Amino acid sequence: MAKAHFTISFLFLVILGHAQSVTGEWEGEVTQTGKEVSFRYTLSLTQTDNKVYGTATSSNNDGSGAAKFEVGGIVEGQQVILQEVLQLEPENARWCLKHIRLQIDKTQPSPTLSGNWEAQGCKPGTMKLVRSLPVGSGQPKPEVNQLPIIGRYSGHLSQADRDYGFYFEMKFEPNGTGTSQITSDGEGGNATHRLHWTFDEAAQRLDFEETDILEESVPSWRWCMKSGSLFFKKEKNRRSLTGNWQGYIEDTDPKAGACAPGKLYVEQPIMDQNENALTPAKLDEPIPAKPAEIGQYEKKSQRNVDVERVLEVKSKTVRIRVWDNGTVDGDVLSLFLNGDLIIKNYRVTRQKYETIVKLDKPTNFIILHALNVGSISPNTVAVSVDDGFGEQVVIISSNLKNSGAIMVREFTVK
Repeated sequence: MAKAHFTISFLFLVILGHAQSVTGEWEGEVTQTGKEVSFRYTLSLTQTDNKVYGTATSSNNDGSGAAKFEVGGIVEGQQVILQEVLQLEPENARWCLKHIRLQIDKTQPSPTLSGNWEAQGCKPGTMKLVRSLPVGSGQPKPEVNQLPIIGRYSGHLSQADRDYGFYFEMKFEPNGTGTSQITSDGEGGNATHRLHWTFDEAAQRLDFEETDILEESVPSWRWCMKSGSLFFKKEKNRRSLTGNWQGYIEDTDPKAGACAPGKLYVEQPIMDQNENALTPAKLDEPIPAKPAEIGQYEKKSQRNVDVERVLEVKSKTVRIRVWDNGTVDGDVLSLFLNGDLIIKNYRVTRQKYETIVKLDKPTNFIILHALNVGSISPNTVAVSVDDGFGEQVVIISSNLKNSGAIMVREFTVK
């Protein structure tokens, strides 16, 4: 498969029709224009409503190379729209991040997905996959792990012996594995851990344990290997996990090398599909499932937007503050509100910089645009929104390819 370096907007596309379930394991081949050989491709998908999450693996048929990706998308009618969002493995060589359109065909003995793919900087190609069947069975694998916690959650982590918080992100895969990412504005930089998790539906509790470190920006730094129990809650605007954690310093005995414990909160925003207002570029294209403000920013900046947090406010006039909650390392940023620049080229310090704005929509988006990443990557800052009734503080993270965002919604009682 051709390799490429690029930034690509992550579009979830909506096609009218009745959603069909594609949960399960799929395998088949991928071709690429100009190449005589094909590539093996596998998909592990979980569907919740019409959204799908999972992982994909693309490999050379001779076993000489392979890559693993995080994927996401939407199923509507007889079509599946997928995007390889992030390359998980390998760390160095970059593969094409494919935008995939597949047609569902259930008239065959085994359901198939077939269609085309394209990627920025790569020649396009085709894909055909067949749903994998359990050994000795003529039926598809049962649809398991239809759990609400699948996907990406972001928030913050605190520790009893620190006076600042950490940006924290968790990604849950359907097979009980996943990753966690922690970012410190202190000396440690950032790190990605592999984790395992289980979910107790009756108790609405997720138990997790970090098992090893996948990558870290400061190899000499020793991180806490964390575990804990988090309680799940679904609200109108978000799904959240909150609870306590404990841990031990990597490469030490869990008892002798215990870390100071702390608290953890992560959430996954829920987007109201009635607000997905992007207009397609062509009349025959599906409507992208994202608000116009985000799509316009992504097109202009050539960066992806990750909506990380949701805040509700009781006033249309709010005071926004931004500051460095950790080590001041020279971060420079701009803030956008619904596409308008409200803070320009600000070098972040411990001192809170503030501006007063008026929210002109029921749902608004504050986007953190990093102009650099300081001496400690990524650009992680504290942002607060004060509506006169109270101040809400969150930690968000951006780099030169992805911009963190906050969804600010008008408080309503239904």
